[in-house]
Amino acid sequence: MSSITLRIPMIASSGPLQPMQTSRDFQGALPSAGAIAFVARIIREGLESAQYPDYHNLNALADEYLVQEVALVTAVPNDVWIRNGFYPLSDWREGSP
Repeated sequence: MSSITLRIPMIASSGPLQPMQTSRDFQGALPSAGAIAFVARIIREGLESAQYPDYHNLNALADEYLVQEVALVTAVPNDVWIRNGFYPLSDWREGSP
């Protein structure tokens, strides 16, 4: 297994302001195709598992939206990341892009 740093938001913003970014180191690997959909599926599972407020409506949102929202990604419990093959090596760290 390899190490990967997941940086959220995963999609570059096209606006004049650069969003704050958070990152976390994992042991695991993203698929070579469909990484956005893969991470969005983990987020959906994590929000439901944590019973995040209004997770039913959030889960219906587009993959691209879910991987942009730092609060949603960081709310995913560690056991959900682990079940999906990502073993946390650090905590979430805020930073700029």
